[in-house]
Amino acid sequence: MGTVTAAEEARAVEQARARLTEAGVWDVEGDVAALADRFLGGRRPERSLARFEAAVTERCARIPLGHITGSVTFDGLELLVGSGVFVPREESTPLVEWAAGEKTLPHGGRVLDLCSGVGALGLALSARRGDAEVVCVERDDTAVQYLRRNAARHADVLGSVQVRAADLTEPDCLAAHRGVTDLVVANPPYVAPHIRLLPEWADHQPSAALYSGEDGLDLIRRIAVLAAEVLRPDGRLALEHDRAQPDAVQQTLADGPFTDISTFADTAGEPRITVARFTGRGETS
Repeated sequence: MGTVTAAEEARAVEQARARLTEAGVWDVEGDVAALADRFLGGRRPERSLARFEAAVTERCARIPLGHITGSVTFDGLELLVGSGVFVPREESTPLVEWAAGEKTLPHGGRVLDLCSGVGALGLALSARRGDAEVVCVERDDTAVQYLRRNAARHADVLGSVQVRAADLTEPDCLAAHRGVTDLVVANPPYVAPHIRLLPEWADHQPSAALYSGEDGLDLIRRIAVLAAEVLRPDGRLALEHDRAQPDAVQQTLADGPFTDISTFADTAGEPRITVARFTGRGETS
């Protein structure tokens, strides 16, 4: 095969742009740039071009971009992802910014990242706050493998990070952390089964990472209970949820030993992040 020219690469990029537009992906320019950056170039341009065109075909099939490129950037960390795991959303970074604040997390504080997935929240928080002790908790075996790999590859910029494989629905799953945790963060499954999702989620993300009961709140309710068990008095909780769920999430927390409850937007402007203060066991105000 002959040498691939710059004009041929440019033509392939234009064709990719047209194909992705026809396929209905929501960020054509971003996807084209990411795929070109990942696959074009190298010592064998003809193979690079073939890989690029194959990747475009996968993206036209609405396979998540991260599953194709093998990684995603979250709060400055390149995290490995792949088929069978949930791809973190960069839009979630305001949760990390809030959690890393000195008013939220004391120096040397202890953090639990529940439903950690590939480690986005916990690892990003550890990179920002190397003084903190972070424990990432995840149930799914595939996600745990990616989580361990991501923690290892960023070890030079992280503080103390432990990875635990645990099922949050099991009794006493967090017994070792009872009453000694300063902050709980979680991006749990929160989709109700009647919600219609884009193909990237409905067809290619693991269902266990998406759905949680008839109203999507089963695991959020469970996390509220667990947070009340593990947090110290005046500890903090931060949850990501659907944009339609702020009222329900706030009410769930208000029904328990939490106060100072508020919701703020992700980077897309959607009200997806709710935070609260734990008042202490037996207190209601």
